[in-house]
Amino acid sequence: MQKEVYIDREIVVPYHRTKEIFSIVNTRNKTMGTKIKGIYVLIVLLISSKIIGQNKVSEIKKYAFNQCIVLNYSKIDSTFYKTYKDASGVQISINGSFLENDDLKNKIINYTVIKTSNYYSQKNDLHFESGDKNIIFCNCFNFYESKELDKFVKKLIKK
Repeated sequence: MQKEVYIDREIVVPYHRTKEIFSIVNTRNKTMGTKIKGIYVLIVLLISSKIIGQNKVSEIKKYAFNQCIVLNYSKIDSTFYKTYKDASGVQISINGSFLENDDLKNKIINYTVIKTSNYYSQKNDLHFESGDKNIIFCNCFNFYESKELDKFVKKLIKK
């Protein structure tokens, strides 16, 4: 009498063929495992590229914010940049990995100049005993958070 092995409730295999059948089943499982690992790696790469992309957008927007601040305070006091020796723009471009991308930086600077160059002279509703005050920081921060800047930066990155 020949021995039989039950692989499943419905599958009965002669004992002498079990090694061959289990080899096929294991190969299928390995292939499926490899596919699952491949899909997992793909998902991780997609998520990390999205995070990297979001980080790049954030860093470029910070760069634009910094340019807005420097541009407008320099119009009030031409020694502003020399006096404060703030290298934030350089640090931001290092963090965003675009330090040597002069084309990108020039496009951001040009866009920032077009959109924000008059913030230093904008009047506001604040009144102080010591005289009028500016709201350059608030205006530049609003520029930083604007959908318009976000849209411009994302379009710039896609190119």
